[in-house]
Amino acid sequence: MQPDGLAFYGVQSATTDPGQRTTLDADLPSDIESLVAIVQGLVVDKDFIGLYGLDLDAQARLGEVDTRYASDIYRRLIEKDPRPLRELREPGVRFVGSCRDYALLLCSLLRHLGVPARLRFGFATYFSKNPDSFSDHCICEYWNETENRWMFVDPNVDPVVKSRLGVTANALDLTREEFVVAADGWRLARDGKVSPDRFGVPSIGIQGLWFIRGSLMRDLAALNKVELLPWDYWGLADRTPIETLPTGELPVLDALSAVLDKPDELGPIRSTFSRPEFAVAGLIRSFSPLRGETRMVLR
Repeated sequence: MQPDGLAFYGVQSATTDPGQRTTLDADLPSDIESLVAIVQGLVVDKDFIGLYGLDLDAQARLGEVDTRYASDIYRRLIEKDPRPLRELREPGVRFVGSCRDYALLLCSLLRHLGVPARLRFGFATYFSKNPDSFSDHCICEYWNETENRWMFVDPNVDPVVKSRLGVTANALDLTREEFVVAADGWRLARDGKVSPDRFGVPSIGIQGLWFIRGSLMRDLAALNKVELLPWDYWGLADRTPIETLPTGELPVLDALSAVLDKPDELGPIRSTFSRPEFAVAGLIRSFSPLRGETRMVLR
């Protein structure tokens, strides 16, 4: 990766900026394993609540998953427990979020330490015993200076999740077969190697090529340091109904996939994101797990 790219991903975005954390940053470690452990002590996944034996009030707590900015997540954490970040919190007082929130906070901590990091959207293959299952997912990617390479890290896989779901992948260094980035998923589906219906969240009936399109859009935004929610849609992905995918747009999405294939070429990544069909501008449509469809303007 070129120095300008590393510099770009080494500083906070509007989304990962922690705001005023004061003593929360005291004695932060710098190694990735310890940072991941800190994040795992701050967040509990809304989809894995049962694994921790929790019975949370949906109305009171699940609305937390719509929190977009790291500063707001930290504020909520402080309200519940003002101790420093590295102090382990019981699952019941952690922030109720999604895979994206684990990745967001890890990215925020890494950038706070000056380590280049970014969110990546795609599909995990390690949460299911079915080798042909590609589950919608978001992880953190960081630059390992010692090894001179980007590494995929999934802080969502804490000891409870790993044990209860039988995850065998090394969550601190995932392969591209274990975490399939959106562009790879698009190509697998378009080439007919994997059915498009294997990508998404089949348990609630949302899967297919249109869903991979949304992942492409979110991955492009994340590579431009606009870290969105997993249920956000805008531009080319915002259709009525949302599952609509005109065949005439397939070549445009093929081209987007090719750009995302080279995430370290910052010029094309930035210029593609500035195009009207891809840019995050004005209203975006979000399908909140709790509140349903909403329209909003980002800060």
